[in-house]
Amino acid sequence: MTDKNTLPELSPETVERLKTLRDTDRTAFYEYVASLRANKWPLRAISVPLGVSRSIVQIWEHKASENAVLPETEQLPRAIDEQVKPIYLRYELTDEESTQLYVLAREASKVRRFTDPESPSRDAARELEDLLHYHKDRGASLNTLKVACGVSRRAIAQRLEKRDKAS
Repeated sequence: MTDKNTLPELSPETVERLKTLRDTDRTAFYEYVASLRANKWPLRAISVPLGVSRSIVQIWEHKASENAVLPETEQLPRAIDEQVKPIYLRYELTDEESTQLYVLAREASKVRRFTDPESPSRDAARELEDLLHYHKDRGASLNTLKVACGVSRRAIAQRLEKRDKAS
C-alpha cells in the first residue's frame, strides 16, 4: 500500500468507482468522496488519481448532502492512519497581531509608484511584509493572514513573493 514517507493510495477499484460515479451520478459521487474523507483519506490521495486539485476534492466533499447516508468506502489502513499528519498545523494570531496587520495593510495600501521612499506608507509596507514573512515562516496559512489583513489571498501572496524575487 504505502510506507511511512509516501502518500497513501486508494485501491484501483476505488479509483475506478470514483471515475464511474463522477461520469454517471454526481450526487452519489459527492457522497462517496465525503465517505472517503470521513474515513480520514487525505485530499491529495483522492485528488491525484482523479487528476484534480485538492481544493476541488474539498468542494466535492462539501457538496454531499448533510443528511445523506454515506456509502461504505475503503478505510485508511490503521498503520497509515497513525502516520498521516496534517500538512498545516493550526496557527492562530493573537488579537493584537491581527489588529497590527490590519492597520499596517490599510497604510501600506496607500503606496504608489512615486511614493516617497521614506514615507510612513512605505515604512508600513516594509513592516507589513516583515510580519507576513514572520508569521508565514511559523506556519500561518495565506488564508489566516488574508483574514487578519482584510485583503485577498492573492494580495498576501504577492507581498510574500515580492521579497522572494528581490532575494
